[in-house]
Amino acid sequence: MKRKISTIFSKRPGGGRDLARRAASAVIALTLTVTGAAGTVAAALEPAAAAQPVPAYTAYQEENGFAGFEAMTEATAAEDPLAARYEVTSIAPDADGRITLTPDEFTATLETQNIDWDEENCLSWLFNWLYNLFFPKKSTPAYSGWRTEGNKTYYYDPATHERLTGLQTIDDKIYYFDADGIRQDNVTFGIDVSRYQQKVDWKKVKEAGASFAIIRIGYRGYETGALVLDSMFESHLAGAKAAGLKTGVYIFSQAINEDEAREEAFACAYVLNGRSLDYPVYFDSEYSTSAHTGRADNLTKAERTACAVAFCEELKKYGYEPGVYASTSWFQNHLELSALKGYRIWNAHYGISGPSMDCDMWQGSCTGQLSGVSSSGVDLNISYMG
Repeated sequence: MKRKISTIFSKRPGGGRDLARRAASAVIALTLTVTGAAGTVAAALEPAAAAQPVPAYTAYQEENGFAGFEAMTEATAAEDPLAARYEVTSIAPDADGRITLTPDEFTATLETQNIDWDEENCLSWLFNWLYNLFFPKKSTPAYSGWRTEGNKTYYYDPATHERLTGLQTIDDKIYYFDADGIRQDNVTFGIDVSRYQQKVDWKKVKEAGASFAIIRIGYRGYETGALVLDSMFESHLAGAKAAGLKTGVYIFSQAINEDEAREEAFACAYVLNGRSLDYPVYFDSEYSTSAHTGRADNLTKAERTACAVAFCEELKKYGYEPGVYASTSWFQNHLELSALKGYRIWNAHYGISGPSMDCDMWQGSCTGQLSGVSSSGVDLNISYMG
């Protein structure tokens, strides 16, 4: 189902949710491992108890011309902004499931947004990886696996004998190591999922150390602009709650103006129908297509910021806490961060040992390996909200 880009080098740390799924493309030879019912919309809008009074759903919808989420179809599934990152390559793999890219194929990988030359998340990881590959540090002695030195615990990569840093999964558990490789305890871990993680054993996810899950509620199609309910939303939300995980949601926006952004917020509130959440409802802002041709991909910084603010302000009417998700470079180059200070910030930045900007949640990897998630890589997060 999902394409995982990896090198012949087995370990790869995880900017937008797209980065590590796009990574490592500046190496001429890569190997690609090919891995191979919409929820029911509520009949009426029931604002959460904390919500300020708002017009009844029908009147409010008619007054504003808002549309709600529709069930996913084959056509609208093709407009899923996340789809390009999960498509199986058309190049046939060998018997081991690996593909060696030629320079032309490599260029095509760049052009399909598997990597953005100007995105710091990808470039920083890529060049660090290349440097470590060709100029590996020699540990003396060469430790491997877990090691406690004094009162500090480290994990040495069995392949490189270097200390791991950042967000990692080891033996089906989630860990965080600081810049010096010291394991940090009392960290609030979580994952985020969508329809691309079809089967999730939420009990195992909790046992791995996750205490929360951010679930995609839907998206706006990048061509027609149709609002589409994520086909796994209801299942994921119910499963996470049943396992005792805290929950939040996100929508992949393709709003091109403030009215559409408000419509997206309304659609989220309509489906949630007053159900309680522990974490915010996030406005996910990033590129949606391989060639940056999505309907919202070329908004100006001011236009995109106005959409984010409109979404957040509309959402607050229904008693839900709003937030904005983006990569570090996206916050710097495509959004006015100063205009978003009143909302929860979810920052994606991979390949580093900690967030590079002030944020309420950090997505530090998208290559987590958990037996409870049917995906070749799952997004790993740390919450600073508890």
